[in-house]
Amino acid sequence: MTTATDALCAIEKRAHRAIVQELRLLIKEVQALQPGLAGDDSAHAHALLLKLEHLRQSQVEDNVCDQPPIRLAAQG
Repeated sequence: MTTATDALCAIEKRAHRAIVQELRLLIKEVQALQPGLAGDDSAHAHALLLKLEHLRQSQVEDNVCDQPPIRLAAQG
């Protein structure tokens, strides 16, 4: 039987190579686990949610920065 700590650690390992869509799913997994957690596991889950959100946000920002600049047509 897998403990909550094992599950959270597995999610954390997957997060390092996950794309944005997978990060969203991992966030939902942790949120689903949270109601049944207490003590250190609850704190671990909270910290992991912050980490996952940071990873997701940084990937979104990287994608936006990689886009070419928008050129507006000259009005005449």
